Amino acid sequence: MTSTSDLMNHKRLAFVPQTDGSTEVRFDMNGFGDDIVCRYWPVAGPNRDPWSYELETIQGKGGTYSHPSEHGCKIAIVKHLVDAGLIGAVHDNSHLDDRNQVIAADLKAARETFTGKPTVGDFVVMPDGSVERCCQDAVHGMQTTDGGSFFVHASGKGSFSGALNRPQLWEYFQDAGETRLGKFWFFSHNYAGPGRRVDVFLPCRVFQLVPFTMTEEQARVHPKAQATAEVWGENHSDHLRVISRLMAGQPYC
Repeated sequence: MTSTSDLMNHKRLAFVPQTDGSTEVRFDMNGFGDDIVCRYWPVAGPNRDPWSYELETIQGKGGTYSHPSEHGCKIAIVKHLVDAGLIGAVHDNSHLDDRNQVIAADLKAARETFTGKPTVGDFVVMPDGSVERCCQDAVHGMQTTDGGSFFVHASGKGSFSGALNRPQLWEYFQDAGETRLGKFWFFSHNYAGPGRRVDVFLPCRVFQLVPFTMTEEQARVHPKAQATAEVWGENHSDHLRVISRLMAGQPYC
């Protein structure tokens, strides 16, 4: 789903009118604890918002609030469920509150300035057509992953937690000239603490991984092979293993 409004059609979310004029918004927990129940209702009287809504307390967050519109109450309830991790974040970042929207805009602007080598979070189309993400600068190349969690710093750069695949040479990465949205997270309002994670989708460059073979002479003079020789010695088994991998166009370790 791509917007908060779309999430109102979530298959585990039900809007149930009540006899007192309120509407119960029930999120089905599929047997993993009691269902989450929020509600909203019209309010009569001058000098006040015409609608109120109640958020069931989740991870210390909840309470009763008011809003100028019924639709706004629905959106607030959906955002509450997104913040609690019960519904996934949406690609247009409309699940974020105003302060986090400003943070997301700054992060987006920062990532849009990135050029050159791929950075953590960028996408890679592998030779078999599968798609992975860059996750760790490995000096002579970049490691990739097909899972894990990406935290985004104020600079727009990411850091990764999860399983890493073997590093590929920088030379294998070819910029595809396009971007796609990648999922990251940061601390709400930039204040660290438990339960303050918010997900955000940011533009990431797309690269094609195009490995190529080398002659032994080319492999031996490559900086990776030379660095290995400096550590282990010329023609050490680890040095020869790196040379062999470079010649074959394989991950270098």
